[in-house]
Amino acid sequence: MIIEKIHKSFNTTKQITFLQKSLRSAKEIFLTGGHSTQKLQERSFNLKFDNRREITNEKNGYFETKPFINTISASQNRLIASLGNRRFRLYNPVSSNQLSGDAYLNLTRRMIVRLLRNGQMGYSLSRLEVYKIMKQLSLPCTKNFISKQKDLFFIFNSIPKTEKTLEVLTRFSVIFPNFDINSLIR
Repeated sequence: MIIEKIHKSFNTTKQITFLQKSLRSAKEIFLTGGHSTQKLQERSFNLKFDNRREITNEKNGYFETKPFINTISASQNRLIASLGNRRFRLYNPVSSNQLSGDAYLNLTRRMIVRLLRNGQMGYSLSRLEVYKIMKQLSLPCTKNFISKQKDLFFIFNSIPKTEKTLEVLTRFSVIFPNFDINSLIR
Protein backbone atom coordinates (compact mmCIF):
# COMPACT_ATOMS: atom_id res chain seq x y z
CA MET A 1 0.00 0.00 0.00
CA ILE A 2 2.82 2.45 0.81
CA ILE A 3 4.57 1.73 -2.51
CA GLU A 4 1.29 2.35 -4.38
CA LYS A 5 0.79 5.62 -2.49
CA ILE A 6 4.31 6.84 -3.37
CA HIS A 7 3.95 5.77 -7.01
CA LYS A 8 0.58 7.50 -7.28
CA SER A 9 1.94 10.71 -5.73
CA PHE A 10 4.83 10.82 -8.21
CA ASN A 11 2.28 10.78 -11.04
CA THR A 12 -0.20 13.26 -9.53
CA THR A 13 0.39 15.81 -6.76
CA LYS A 14 4.00 14.93 -5.83
CA GLN A 15 2.92 15.02 -2.17
CA ILE A 16 2.43 12.29 0.41
CA THR A 17 0.00 13.24 3.16
CA PHE A 18 0.14 11.26 6.39
CA LEU A 19 -0.89 11.44 10.05
CA GLN A 20 1.85 11.76 12.68
CA LYS A 21 1.22 10.82 16.31
CA SER A 22 3.31 12.11 19.21
CA LEU A 23 2.98 13.02 22.86
CA ARG A 24 2.84 16.53 24.28
CA SER A 25 6.28 17.83 25.18
CA ALA A 26 7.40 18.34 28.77
CA LYS A 27 7.79 22.07 28.09
CA GLU A 28 4.22 22.35 26.78
CA ILE A 29 2.86 20.47 29.81
CA PHE A 30 4.88 22.72 32.15
CA LEU A 31 3.71 25.94 30.47
CA THR A 32 0.04 25.12 29.89
CA GLY A 33 -0.60 22.35 32.41
CA GLY A 34 -2.40 19.11 31.80
CA HIS A 35 -1.18 15.60 31.21
CA SER A 36 0.93 13.71 28.72
CA THR A 37 -1.64 13.16 25.99
CA GLN A 38 -1.44 12.24 22.36
CA LYS A 39 -1.11 14.93 19.67
CA LEU A 40 -2.11 14.35 16.07
CA GLN A 41 -0.54 16.30 13.23
CA GLU A 42 -1.14 16.02 9.52
CA ARG A 43 2.07 16.14 7.57
CA SER A 44 2.56 16.62 3.89
CA PHE A 45 5.85 15.39 2.48
CA ASN A 46 6.73 17.08 -0.82
CA LEU A 47 8.49 14.96 -3.47
CA LYS A 48 9.42 17.88 -5.72
CA PHE A 49 13.10 18.66 -6.18
CA ASP A 50 13.96 21.71 -4.07
CA ASN A 51 17.33 22.75 -5.58
CA ARG A 52 19.23 22.24 -2.35
CA ARG A 53 21.84 20.21 -4.21
CA GLU A 54 23.49 20.58 -7.61
CA ILE A 55 22.45 18.07 -10.30
CA THR A 56 25.54 16.50 -11.87
CA ASN A 57 24.23 13.93 -14.39
CA GLU A 58 21.37 11.56 -15.19
CA LYS A 59 21.45 7.76 -15.19
CA ASN A 60 18.42 5.72 -16.27
CA GLY A 61 15.96 8.49 -15.42
CA TYR A 62 17.51 9.19 -12.01
CA PHE A 63 19.62 12.23 -11.24
CA GLU A 64 22.85 12.29 -9.30
CA THR A 65 23.45 15.31 -7.10
CA LYS A 66 26.23 16.82 -5.03
CA PRO A 67 26.32 19.67 -2.50
CA PHE A 68 26.82 23.16 -3.87
CA ILE A 69 30.38 24.44 -3.61
CA ASN A 70 29.49 28.03 -2.74
CA THR A 71 26.45 29.90 -1.48
CA ILE A 72 26.16 32.18 -4.52
CA SER A 73 25.44 29.36 -6.98
CA ALA A 74 23.09 27.72 -4.44
CA SER A 75 21.06 30.90 -3.96
CA GLN A 76 20.93 31.52 -7.73
CA ASN A 77 19.56 28.02 -8.39
CA ARG A 78 16.96 28.39 -5.67
CA LEU A 79 15.89 31.77 -7.00
CA ILE A 80 15.49 30.41 -10.54
CA ALA A 81 13.52 27.41 -9.26
CA SER A 82 11.17 29.59 -7.21
CA LEU A 83 10.15 31.84 -10.12
CA GLY A 84 6.50 31.37 -10.90
CA ASN A 85 5.94 29.00 -7.98
CA ARG A 86 4.79 29.41 -4.45
CA ARG A 87 7.42 29.23 -1.76
CA PHE A 88 8.59 25.66 -1.19
CA ARG A 89 8.14 24.05 2.21
CA LEU A 90 9.07 20.46 3.02
CA TYR A 91 6.44 20.15 5.73
CA ASN A 92 3.09 21.82 5.88
CA PRO A 93 1.90 20.83 9.34
CA VAL A 94 -1.58 21.39 10.56
CA SER A 95 -1.42 20.68 14.24
CA SER A 96 -4.22 19.37 16.39
CA ASN A 97 -3.27 21.91 19.06
CA GLN A 98 -4.35 24.83 16.84
CA LEU A 99 -7.82 24.32 18.27
CA SER A 100 -8.48 23.87 21.96
CA GLY A 101 -10.16 20.72 23.18
CA ASP A 102 -10.07 17.06 22.24
CA ALA A 103 -7.40 16.24 19.64
CA TYR A 104 -9.51 13.43 18.15
CA LEU A 105 -12.54 15.69 17.73
CA ASN A 106 -10.34 18.37 16.17
CA LEU A 107 -9.01 15.81 13.69
CA THR A 108 -12.59 14.69 12.97
CA ARG A 109 -13.58 18.33 12.40
CA ARG A 110 -10.73 18.88 9.92
CA MET A 111 -11.34 15.65 7.99
CA ILE A 112 -15.10 16.21 7.65
CA VAL A 113 -14.61 19.80 6.47
CA ARG A 114 -12.06 18.64 3.89
CA LEU A 115 -14.32 15.81 2.79
CA LEU A 116 -17.21 18.19 2.19
CA ARG A 117 -15.22 21.13 0.82
CA ASN A 118 -12.45 19.99 -1.52
CA GLY A 119 -14.37 17.70 -3.89
CA GLN A 120 -12.05 14.75 -3.28
CA MET A 121 -14.93 12.40 -2.43
CA GLY A 122 -17.51 13.91 -4.79
CA TYR A 123 -18.71 16.57 -2.37
CA SER A 124 -17.87 20.18 -3.12
CA LEU A 125 -20.12 22.21 -0.87
CA SER A 126 -19.96 25.94 -0.32
CA ARG A 127 -18.39 27.40 2.79
CA LEU A 128 -21.80 28.38 4.20
CA GLU A 129 -23.24 24.89 3.60
CA VAL A 130 -20.28 23.26 5.38
CA TYR A 131 -20.62 25.79 8.23
CA LYS A 132 -24.27 24.79 8.75
CA ILE A 133 -23.49 21.05 8.60
CA MET A 134 -20.70 21.41 11.15
CA LYS A 135 -23.15 23.16 13.52
CA GLN A 136 -25.56 20.24 13.06
CA LEU A 137 -22.73 17.84 13.94
CA SER A 138 -21.97 19.84 17.13
CA LEU A 139 -18.49 20.60 15.74
CA PRO A 140 -18.78 24.35 15.18
CA CYS A 141 -15.95 26.11 13.39
CA THR A 142 -15.36 29.49 11.82
CA LYS A 143 -15.86 30.20 8.14
CA ASN A 144 -12.19 31.16 7.95
CA PHE A 145 -11.23 27.70 9.27
CA ILE A 146 -13.40 26.10 6.57
CA SER A 147 -11.72 28.19 3.87
CA LYS A 148 -8.25 27.15 5.03
CA GLN A 149 -9.14 23.45 4.82
CA LYS A 150 -10.21 23.59 1.15
CA ASP A 151 -6.75 23.04 -0.36
CA LEU A 152 -5.64 20.42 2.17
CA PHE A 153 -6.03 16.72 1.51
CA PHE A 154 -8.51 14.39 3.13
CA ILE A 155 -6.76 11.39 4.73
CA PHE A 156 -8.67 8.08 4.58
CA ASN A 157 -8.93 5.97 7.75
CA SER A 158 -7.48 8.72 9.93
CA ILE A 159 -10.13 9.27 12.62
CA PRO A 160 -9.58 7.19 15.78
CA LYS A 161 -12.51 5.09 16.97
CA THR A 162 -13.58 6.71 20.24
CA GLU A 163 -16.98 7.27 21.81
CA LYS A 164 -17.02 10.98 20.89
CA THR A 165 -15.84 10.53 17.30
CA LEU A 166 -18.30 7.68 16.66
CA GLU A 167 -21.10 9.90 17.97
CA VAL A 168 -20.15 12.64 15.49
CA LEU A 169 -19.78 10.17 12.61
CA THR A 170 -23.19 8.66 13.41
CA ARG A 171 -24.74 12.14 13.13
CA PHE A 172 -22.80 12.59 9.87
CA SER A 173 -24.24 9.33 8.49
CA VAL A 174 -27.77 10.63 9.22
CA ILE A 175 -27.10 13.74 7.11
CA PHE A 176 -25.28 11.76 4.37
CA PRO A 177 -26.82 8.25 4.45
CA ASN A 178 -25.05 7.07 1.27
CA PHE A 179 -21.58 7.78 2.65
CA ASP A 180 -19.65 4.87 4.21
CA ILE A 181 -18.22 6.21 7.47
CA ASN A 182 -15.87 3.21 7.70
CA SER A 183 -13.62 4.96 5.19
CA LEU A 184 -13.05 7.63 7.86
CA ILE A 185 -12.41 5.40 10.89
CA ARG A 186 -8.89 4.20 11.61
